[in-house]
Amino acid sequence: MARNPKKFYSIEEYFEIEKNSDIRHEYVYGEIFAMSGSSLRHNRIANAINLQLAQQLEGTSCESLINDMRTKTLNRIYRYPDVVVACEATCEIISGLESLTNPVLIVEVLSRSTASFDQEGKFREYQQIDTLRYYLLVAQNQVFATLLTRQPDNTWTSQSFSNLDEFIELPFINCRLSLQRTYSRVQFS
Repeated sequence: MARNPKKFYSIEEYFEIEKNSDIRHEYVYGEIFAMSGSSLRHNRIANAINLQLAQQLEGTSCESLINDMRTKTLNRIYRYPDVVVACEATCEIISGLESLTNPVLIVEVLSRSTASFDQEGKFREYQQIDTLRYYLLVAQNQVFATLLTRQPDNTWTSQSFSNLDEFIELPFINCRLSLQRTYSRVQFS
C-alpha cells in the first residue's frame, strides 16, 4: 500500500502560508505544524508571567512578548514560545513577517501533550541561540517550574520551584517572578 509522502516547504513557502493564514504554524526543517489553541489555565499562567516581566522591564532596553512572537531558533526552525524576552530586539524579516532572533528568556507553559518535547527537544534547539540566558518551563497542572540558566562557560544549570512563596530570580534582566502571582488565577482540581 502506498503511503502519502511528507510535504516539505521552503522557508519562503512557509512565510507565504503564514502571511495568508488565520492560524500560526511552526516550521521545522521544511515541515509545517499548525499550532493548536491552548487552555484557559495555560493562558492565565503565560499572561501572569508576561505581566510580571513587562512591569519590571518597563523603561529598560528589554521587553516581554507573548504568544505571537515567532522566534527563529536555528537556521531552519521557527517556533512560537509562550513568552519571550529580548533586549534591543532584532528581527529577521521574510515576506514582510518578523521573526525574533535574539531572545534572552524563553518561557514554555507545559501541557501533558508537549511537556516531554518542551523539556528535551525544544531545549536542544533553544540552547543553540547565542543570546539565550534562561529557559523557563512552567507546569499548568501543579505548582512547579524549572529554570535552566546558561553559565559563562556555556553549560546549563537547573533549579526547580514548587512553593507558592518562592521567587524565580532572573538577574541577567534584573527581574524576579513570583510563583504566587504566576498561579494566582489558576484553579487545580
